[in-house]
Amino acid sequence: MKRFFERLKAVISMLGLQAKFEKKELSAEDQAALIAAYDEANGEDSFKTDMQAYKDELQQKADAEAQDKMFQELAAVLGKSPDNSSAEGIASMLAAVKELKDTVEKLGKKSQGDEPEAKVTAPVHAYGPHTDKYAFGVQHPMFDASKRYNRIAIGHSITGKADEKDRQTLMADACSYAESLAARIREHFNAGTLPSVVKGAVDYTALSSDTEIGTRQFTIRQDALIARIITLPGVEHLFSRISNIQSGDVVTNVLFGEASQAYQAGRVFKGSVTFKPEKAIVDKVMTKLQFEDMSDLEKTYLNYLNTSGSDPVKWNLIEWIILQLATQINNERNQRAIMGYCIAPEKGKAGETLFASTGVIHKLISLYEEKKFLPFLSEEVADYSQEDIGNVLQLFAEQIADRRPDSDKFVIYVNARHKPWYSAWYKNTYGTHTDFNGVLEVVPDYNIPIRWVPNMGNLKLIFATIPGNINLLENVPGEQYKMMFQRDLEEVIAYSYWKEGVGVAFAGAQKDTLAELKAADAMEQMVFMNWPAETLAADATTISITKDSGILFTTGANSTATALTDITGAKEGVIYRIECGSTTNATTIAKSGKFSEIKSAWSPTAVGEYIKVYYRKSEDKFYEAARG
Repeated sequence: MKRFFERLKAVISMLGLQAKFEKKELSAEDQAALIAAYDEANGEDSFKTDMQAYKDELQQKADAEAQDKMFQELAAVLGKSPDNSSAEGIASMLAAVKELKDTVEKLGKKSQGDEPEAKVTAPVHAYGPHTDKYAFGVQHPMFDASKRYNRIAIGHSITGKADEKDRQTLMADACSYAESLAARIREHFNAGTLPSVVKGAVDYTALSSDTEIGTRQFTIRQDALIARIITLPGVEHLFSRISNIQSGDVVTNVLFGEASQAYQAGRVFKGSVTFKPEKAIVDKVMTKLQFEDMSDLEKTYLNYLNTSGSDPVKWNLIEWIILQLATQINNERNQRAIMGYCIAPEKGKAGETLFASTGVIHKLISLYEEKKFLPFLSEEVADYSQEDIGNVLQLFAEQIADRRPDSDKFVIYVNARHKPWYSAWYKNTYGTHTDFNGVLEVVPDYNIPIRWVPNMGNLKLIFATIPGNINLLENVPGEQYKMMFQRDLEEVIAYSYWKEGVGVAFAGAQKDTLAELKAADAMEQMVFMNWPAETLAADATTISITKDSGILFTTGANSTATALTDITGAKEGVIYRIECGSTTNATTIAKSGKFSEIKSAWSPTAVGEYIKVYYRKSEDKFYEAARG
């Protein structure tokens, strides 16, 4: 008896049928699977043999205590609760055993022929034509044809004004859908299946035929929207993305010192392991969009329906809103990931897109300011043109190779706007001597790959590091797509919140002074960068911004006391960094005129001191971002 009981429990556990056994809800298929697994594990017909032995032993038992124990064990398997001390209890238990035995014998006589299954489940379509009850044929409440936003999709027209019920339905459904979409993105992220979403190769077998068809349609359609969102142009191919980061977390890199040596006996050790932590910062970002009237939103959507003939997927109003906002948010995140600089907004006023979080360029500049790595300050790599871009990149690579024996493990990042310049230089330099490979995006003679970085304007900044050292940071994957909607008088407001930032695992060994940093000569670095600063003319009182201007400026020696009074042509959303290059009649900035809003007058006393400012066109004033 004990053997049968233990074998039965093992098979039940293996098949995951405990819950169904306890509730006595085994289907015929479940019982057949149980018997087959039992016989496979214990020998042919072992289930029938062991069960008969169990029954015989149960009938022969006379000891009440032993009976009680047996009854309780069998009850746990069959879901029975017999009165163990009575004849009725014994009869009930024997009946339960007979019931299962009869089922076994009945199933044993059944066989599956070669004929195909009578019932074949058709594939689920989530992009079909509209029906009388559902938009796009999706049998889900969000696509119910009775809802106004779906009637617009079905009829391609707007009739009458939306009432309060229509507004509430739209906002409630939109919030619910956005929350579900964000959760689905996190689910794919955690399971590592986002690449499968892009390829259209998601395994939907978990959504079995028992699942309501509308739920399956909804999930498949939602994945199609996710695929559209995550394939929007991005910068993840340049820098890795790390999630689940809260401000204050630490990204740590492990550096091993030189370790090998000639053999000798004894405890003679060499080498070191250094942990270099870098604080990871993510800034809180938001989007708040106001639709002045719901009818305006509906008209815009209707225009999309009437002009999107080439789009293979037609979205309903809620999906369309999410996709449009996601596209805009994605574009702006890409811009910030490169040129962002976090500045606290002025209360009650909309802030600049680029000021919501800090990006790669300003992160690298700040690491230099923290004396963690030294840029190549030489003029020979500070600037380039269409005629010499390749030569400058070769000089840049040479300086890395002089300092790093593993320079071929590095990647050089260059402004994507200047990629045509490099192609032209390469063709002019090598002509037909390219082994029919065309333009190679590798620094000639140094085997260091070139990666082209978008959203840098005309900035001629070049930087290099090992892949994976610079990371895009976020908190919750897909959090930015969790849109919320609310009504405010005649208006509809859409909003979401998320966190983003940029981190560098290790730039270099931090020094106390600029002199120490220069003395180290970049020998302890994993980040390298040129310094494309424009040197101001002697006695210059203004900085002139042209289409070829960058964001870095250095003052020089002056013949007399000189004060900077303006940056002509300054653009909003841009941080301008002004550094003292000479203390001879050093250029200063008074807290007056266009600079009246800086925190205090800037009067540098040492080479290397700097101030960062940004421009507000509405006030025609410059504000201070930082100084050091």
